[in-house]
Amino acid sequence: MISGTNDTRYAFVNGVIRAKEAKFLKKTHFERLIEADVDSFRLILSDTAYAGSGEFLNILSDIEKEEAAFFDKYCLHQEIKEMVFLPLKIHNLKVKLKNGGANLLYNIDVKELEEKKEILKIISDYLQHRNSFILSTELDKFLCKRIFELSKVSPFFFEYAQLYFDIENIRSFFRARTFENPFEIFKQVFIKYGTIPEKLFLDCLDKEPSAIFKALRNTIYAGLVEQGGAYLETHGSFLRLERISDEMRLNFLKKARYFTFGVEPLFSYYHFKTAEIKKLRQVYMGRQYNIPLAQLKESIPDVW
Repeated sequence: MISGTNDTRYAFVNGVIRAKEAKFLKKTHFERLIEADVDSFRLILSDTAYAGSGEFLNILSDIEKEEAAFFDKYCLHQEIKEMVFLPLKIHNLKVKLKNGGANLLYNIDVKELEEKKEILKIISDYLQHRNSFILSTELDKFLCKRIFELSKVSPFFFEYAQLYFDIENIRSFFRARTFENPFEIFKQVFIKYGTIPEKLFLDCLDKEPSAIFKALRNTIYAGLVEQGGAYLETHGSFLRLERISDEMRLNFLKKARYFTFGVEPLFSYYHFKTAEIKKLRQVYMGRQYNIPLAQLKESIPDVW
């Protein structure tokens, strides 16, 4: 089994996490929600933490904040806290620099991030070129480099980070193919910290979709590129690619459930809980705006 931090200081909170994991929503909850109208959500979720009073999306936001506070309180590894919260700070910084609405912001401050030398340089450059795409790619590169450095705290986190980088590069590969200048786009967004070399992607970029599958058929990513690529070709949608990407990440995190000690179970629990909230938001908004049921079902990761 992959090794973790094995930190005994987490013995108590990992016991709490086991009890909290038992309260995760079941697949049957989502099957019923997808078929129901939004007025029936409260009834279906009446025996869960989501049965509070008030507007449903506000309930989700409140629980999201509670879970972030729980993670922040019990996570004793600053490296792992940064791995979890830095992506949110980067998102907020992008929104702020692009003059996005306050409703797009996470409840987390970016002042400390803005004072970092690398970030100051990125902001300064952006104020000159005003290219939002370059801004996003430069901030993402900073984020990925930092996650790569932080992930060395244990083999579990290092392997998770490499999986994350590989999946992001595969997603970027398929998205770059939709542009007129795919090679230029892909080279700008490629993350160099994964296990799949850039050359492999570039060699397949202007070929039939089957080329990337053949190149990765002996890897764990074969199903992702084959199924996600085929759905994209037939439906013109990234839904399956996104769903399988989420499933791969969550299935890796499930390994932490076998750990008695260490920060890994807390990290895994937090990601599963935020994924659950994300799924509820997707279904609620989908039902509210009459998204076809087939699309909703396709978008929900099948990992429990």
